[in-house]
Amino acid sequence: MVEEKTIITPEEVMDALEQRKYIALRSRFKHLEPADIAEAMEELDASRCTLAFRLIASERKAEVFSYLPFEQQQSLLDVFPDDAVTVLLNEMEPVDRTQLLEDLPPELSSKFIERLDPEERGMAWRLLSYPEDSVGRMMSPEFFSTLAGIRVSEAIEHVRWNAARYPEEALNQIFVVDAQGKYLGDVSIGALFVAEDNNDLVENIVGSSYVTLSAYDDREVAVDAFRKYDKSAIAVIDDVGCLVGLVSSDEVFDVAEEEATEDIQQFGGSASLEDSYFQTALIVLLRKRAGWLAVLFLGGLWAGRALKGFEDAIASYAFLVFFLPLIISSGGNTGSQAASLVIRSLAIREFNLKDWYRVLAREVVTGIGLGIVLGCMGFTCALFWGLSPIVGGIVFLSLIGVVLFGTVIGSMLPFILKKVGLDPAVSSSPLIASLVDLFGILIFFNIALLVMKHFS
Repeated sequence: MVEEKTIITPEEVMDALEQRKYIALRSRFKHLEPADIAEAMEELDASRCTLAFRLIASERKAEVFSYLPFEQQQSLLDVFPDDAVTVLLNEMEPVDRTQLLEDLPPELSSKFIERLDPEERGMAWRLLSYPEDSVGRMMSPEFFSTLAGIRVSEAIEHVRWNAARYPEEALNQIFVVDAQGKYLGDVSIGALFVAEDNNDLVENIVGSSYVTLSAYDDREVAVDAFRKYDKSAIAVIDDVGCLVGLVSSDEVFDVAEEEATEDIQQFGGSASLEDSYFQTALIVLLRKRAGWLAVLFLGGLWAGRALKGFEDAIASYAFLVFFLPLIISSGGNTGSQAASLVIRSLAIREFNLKDWYRVLAREVVTGIGLGIVLGCMGFTCALFWGLSPIVGGIVFLSLIGVVLFGTVIGSMLPFILKKVGLDPAVSSSPLIASLVDLFGILIFFNIALLVMKHFS
């Protein structure tokens, strides 16, 4: 028996649509993971995407739809009749639906919400009432809970009779609450079925770990909690401790990816993009990048101004021009190294703000060590080029000074930005390089003038 292929490429989908092999394509879709179907549809144009989506089995449409990029979701909503859109949104997981609704224009979002079934409508409004980027926006209100005061056998029966009403992942952990709905802990489905005494109370087999999130916590708090406690799901409680939802690891992975992408873009000297590269309009891409470049350009003007102040020194000592790029680039590179290490460590909580002095001490020692290594290389280059040992000494001392400055500014700038409430990632490589350019010129030329004045 020939096995069905477990994936399908965009080219295969387009070929099937071109040749009108709709029945064969519908059959293929039945045996594929929803995420793989969505991935194959991402490269289709609007008309082909709409046609392919119609071939997906009705019971799978909502799940495939949730994996599509927002732009394709929006285009499908535009062409589908209102009744079909209502069915689709009613069948979506609350978390995925919330993400879609918050990205849509407010008037369109309100229109779709009003057409939902009463239960789904109330759920949608409730999740959207939480602050943007909060845990409440990313939590699922569909969780499985049981009372602490019932017997294990009763809890098992409760699971058996009600399991079909909940998503499969909601059964991984059974949340335990008291009569008022306050969260007491959780118990795994396996722990219920292997309990030694089925007449024992559920509260007696609740795990000792008590990890919760507040619905009003920032979503980065959720990322930190999952990283720390390594759980598949964490309970979300309200202000009085009542259970209101759960956050799954799947949602946290998406948030962690978004945060990492934002940090990388900012570290590269660009404002973060809300959409992917190709889905971002060219004018938006220009605006996001132009702002940072303008700031860095102004920083470069100061470096040029500083360099202009040493016109006489450059005229008298031409060798300074040869080593200037080498010296200031060394400082910028070491500063970027230090910044990337500190930003990453702050992000994953390897240390916090109060550890700044320990980081500073290590970076001072590291900066001096790196400066000596690069300084020896610079000294050797000066001699190799036929310059005097005095010039080599200037290069040696300058590299120590500039590299030390680069490591200090690169390591401390993220602390300063975080202290004042800004994202440490904005202490980007270009920003550090601009600062090192300015101060590197001052350090290099002042050392050169002092040494040459002493030996002249």
